[in-house]
Amino acid sequence: MGLQQKNDQRVRAVAIVLYKAKEASTFLHCIASLSSEKAFRLTDVCGAIVQKIELVDGNKSWVDVVGSRKRIYITPSPGASENIKYEVQAVDNSNNKIVSKVLQGAMLQLYKNVVVTFEVTPASTAKWTIQYEKLDPSNKDPDVYTGLLGTVNNNVNTYIRYGGEV
Repeated sequence: MGLQQKNDQRVRAVAIVLYKAKEASTFLHCIASLSSEKAFRLTDVCGAIVQKIELVDGNKSWVDVVGSRKRIYITPSPGASENIKYEVQAVDNSNNKIVSKVLQGAMLQLYKNVVVTFEVTPASTAKWTIQYEKLDPSNKDPDVYTGLLGTVNNNVNTYIRYGGEV
């Protein structure tokens, strides 16, 4: 009888310390606004990565609430394009946290149970965490996605630093 190998559940995270500690709430507001009611602005702030965001599956509001679904069109590398459909699983305003689950996209060819968490910590750090399970143990970790999220953090932080408003 052979040994059964379980798929490896892993976590990848990327974080940035914000420009000024007082900007933590501004950063969360900015990210929340850019990913929800003013999503169209994310293409202005992160245009090299984010091409478009749209409401899907009958959603009528951009506000992030549990169950809301969106599709984001990204450029993970020069000349490449991908779209990711996701659903908000939790919104915790008191802890500055939004949790979403990936429902469709190329990344699901390599990973399953992909959950992305965004939070601004009390230490004024904007942090993205990707939880995932590899479909095949030989698949690489999703470093390309954590790299993109790090770039989003940097772009939004720069946007705030130089007086950008949402």
